[in-house]
Amino acid sequence: MINIFHGDNQVNSRNAFLSFLDNYLGDVLRLNYKQVNIDKVNNFLEGQSLFETKKMLSISNPFSIPKINLDKIISILKKSSVDIALWQDKKLTPTQIKSLGQVNEKNFNLDKNIFLLLRQIIPKNRQKFFTLYYELLKNQPFDLLFFWIKRTLRQQLKTYSRFDKNTLKKTYLNLIELDYQNKTGNLSIPREIALERILLELLS
Repeated sequence: MINIFHGDNQVNSRNAFLSFLDNYLGDVLRLNYKQVNIDKVNNFLEGQSLFETKKMLSISNPFSIPKINLDKIISILKKSSVDIALWQDKKLTPTQIKSLGQVNEKNFNLDKNIFLLLRQIIPKNRQKFFTLYYELLKNQPFDLLFFWIKRTLRQQLKTYSRFDKNTLKKTYLNLIELDYQNKTGNLSIPREIALERILLELLS
């Protein structure tokens, strides 16, 4: 059976995926899309499991694999009797899900208020934005909010934005630096406050 975890809520989908793997009673081969190749997949699926236990193949972000290779991998997975677990860091389209054949699908949606928050990223709108931002922080992971704020600014850089492009670019680069400092443990203030300071300048 192919189990697919996906959706706009990457934090919840990822946690559910990892919990599913951790609780599996058998051998698990964990691969990300960069590690996947046909020989490695075939060898695991066709090889005998240690002590004849069950086994599962897991792949993170399979739909990031180049299509010519992805089609071959999916064909192999659909024919296999081995348990399969897939996780994608975004919501898949009905066509993508259908390409997997019969699946056990777990779709994790975002809180609608997060989309409302993203629509507040416009000039001179800091009061409305931060009112909703701190309300959402009470029950939503910071990492999830940060991901979508960063993604929204990146999209505005590529398309239309009501912000000055240079200001927007500076803000986006500051978010990248914040992310780096946070992940390396070099952030000297709480990340929520660091993000607030960056966005206050943008939204003023």
